[in-house]
Amino acid sequence: MCIEDILATAAQAWPMIWLLDLLRYLLGVAAVAAVLDLASQRWLAPRSVRIRTVAQDQRWKEFLRSLRTVVVFSAVGTTVFLGYRLGLNRFYEAPGEYGWTWLVASFPVLLVLHDAWFYWTHRLLHHRKVFTGVHRTHHLSVAPTVWTAYAFSVPEAFVQALFLPVVLLVVPLHSSVVFAWLLWMVLRNVMGHSGMELLPRRWLAGWWGRWMTTTLHHEMHHAYGHTNYGLYFTWWDRWCGTEHPAYASRLAQLVGDLGDGKPSPRPAATAR
Repeated sequence: MCIEDILATAAQAWPMIWLLDLLRYLLGVAAVAAVLDLASQRWLAPRSVRIRTVAQDQRWKEFLRSLRTVVVFSAVGTTVFLGYRLGLNRFYEAPGEYGWTWLVASFPVLLVLHDAWFYWTHRLLHHRKVFTGVHRTHHLSVAPTVWTAYAFSVPEAFVQALFLPVVLLVVPLHSSVVFAWLLWMVLRNVMGHSGMELLPRRWLAGWWGRWMTTTLHHEMHHAYGHTNYGLYFTWWDRWCGTEHPAYASRLAQLVGDLGDGKPSPRPAATAR
């Protein structure tokens, strides 16, 4: 394929990839927002993990930043498509090409790899020489909302997006697995920024609460910074000593609140 054909293929594919990325973001936000809007205040009250106050014009600014992120994500997604067409990555379409066992196992493998990528790049983005120019945009939302999930600077959006083309250089992934991961990623991201713990109490009190990140986990990261860097799992924070020292006790308090349906008194949210 000559350079003209490659550019023509990219120009043809990018609009659809951009639209799919935009819809994925908007549908993820809409799904979580619908739960928050339709649920009763009695159900939501003990689930609030909000530490600081959402600024008046914050959501609109987050949405505009997210549109920029969608452009970056779709541009990188177009390179993944071109890599597949040129045989440069290990993206595949036939379900049985690598066996059905790998087809099923590749999804949790992808989650573990993505979590490791996110944790270590996230810590790098908090380095004092990198934070201001790259990651500060995301942390302008000291009280994140569902719209914060994609509110990145351009450099950070590239860091987030590069995971997939990098992993596809070495790990064969079926299109259905990549699609499921993209949906999982945006839904978990939106939930983690929602300020509400939407998962059942028994999950939070059990295995999920011990090993998976919660909305509280990421809320504390935005409120305090420099702790709780994990994306899906808490193990990197535990192994590396970066879990907030009060996280376990606050999670236990939250579980207790959900048990009797009465939120314990908490300090008032701090204004920006």
